[in-house]
Amino acid sequence: MLCGSMAAKAEGPLPSSVARVLSHYGIPQGNYSVWVQDLRNDEPLLSHGANIPRKPASVIKVLTGWLVLEALGPEYQWTTRAYLGGELQDGVLRGPLILEGGGDPRLVMEKVWLFQRRMKQRGLRAIKGGLIIDDRWLPANDLPVNGFEADRHRAFSASPYALLMNFQSVRAVVEPDLEANRVRAHLEPPLAGLELINRVRLTGGACGGFQRGVAIRIAGNGDNRVELDGRYSRNCGSYSIPRRALSNPAYAFGLFATLWREGGGELEGGYRLGSAPEQAEPWLEFKSEFASQAVRFMNKHSNNVMARQLLLTLGAEMHGPPATLEKARKATREILRRESLDLPSLILDNGSGLSRISRISAADLGRVLTRAGRSPLYPELIASLPIAGSDGTLTKTYRNLPFSRRAHIKTGSLNGVSGIAGIAQSKTGRRLVVVALMEHPLAAKGPGEEAHGALLTAISGH
Repeated sequence: MLCGSMAAKAEGPLPSSVARVLSHYGIPQGNYSVWVQDLRNDEPLLSHGANIPRKPASVIKVLTGWLVLEALGPEYQWTTRAYLGGELQDGVLRGPLILEGGGDPRLVMEKVWLFQRRMKQRGLRAIKGGLIIDDRWLPANDLPVNGFEADRHRAFSASPYALLMNFQSVRAVVEPDLEANRVRAHLEPPLAGLELINRVRLTGGACGGFQRGVAIRIAGNGDNRVELDGRYSRNCGSYSIPRRALSNPAYAFGLFATLWREGGGELEGGYRLGSAPEQAEPWLEFKSEFASQAVRFMNKHSNNVMARQLLLTLGAEMHGPPATLEKARKATREILRRESLDLPSLILDNGSGLSRISRISAADLGRVLTRAGRSPLYPELIASLPIAGSDGTLTKTYRNLPFSRRAHIKTGSLNGVSGIAGIAQSKTGRRLVVVALMEHPLAAKGPGEEAHGALLTAISGH
């Protein structure tokens, strides 16, 4: 039970259902921190180990999203600019096209295509001098996050960048070709400058196992080669494996060149870094989606590189480009001070949760959500969080539990870490802030999710 009437307590026991889950897996209650607060009250309904700083994993994205909405506003947009590096005559640019990145966190393939369509509508058909990429807003840094070196080619490890395109991600798609008795493979999107080598062999047997038996390796100078090996059953359908490939500027050029040529445009030459002449006027500007939409996509899909890019945007806007983590952290401190939010446990790091040093307590993150829940921007933030059992990262999670569709919850997990943060509506209509953070070797292997489900079930009945 949840302390009977859920009266406010400074420190209280966990609901019995949660305690049973922890006991079943041999997880000490001291490894689990919980904060629950009714948005109408000033004190928590339940606080258990809530002041202990813990690794938040991706639940820290709740804070990142709130900072962006409060400081920049839901209507904020990023701008990508194009300049002509020569004379445009009869559809032919006698010189390079200059692309200036402005930090758009979701310049995905469809939007690059739309940007190019507008270029063609303005009369550009052939580019004779290649591309010049202006990344001064945030120069490329393809080094992996500290502590995640082994994951540097995983899609979740993509690096923020001034001209970040398509999250620097490709998918290797494999499928059996029964008539030819082989395994076909292709890259999505296909990128100029990225090679695919397919050594996967077709075999019989059941379809299953890690990556369906396909091994993938990113190799070559500049990570410009995708190598596939292994065995793939003829009983499997199509399967895709996401990875990070190429450097950020090489990826931007590769995607731009591929889409430009597919659309009937001509492009001669490669790319180089540079900028437009001083005082030059942009030939074309491309606006991003609104910040509220970016925050929603980031939280619904737990996109790490978007979160990092959003946090860096705060620093660049408040302290000028180039964007740096130092400026972003300084901006964060200023926003928290302006909002009179004291978060003594906070170690923010990069804002995504992809970090071994990031820390926050359940109480401090609960205070952020409480402040957000009383803000005019509350609808924007709450709408960005996955709905339990319904969408985003929770499409299939908690679907059959009592609070399904009545809780907007951001989840997070790393090795040894599992957390939730959000707002749940009880059966009586109470809006409850809930934060739970677990640190234990089993946390991300199922027991964490089970304990969080028991907690949400317990509070949703009140």
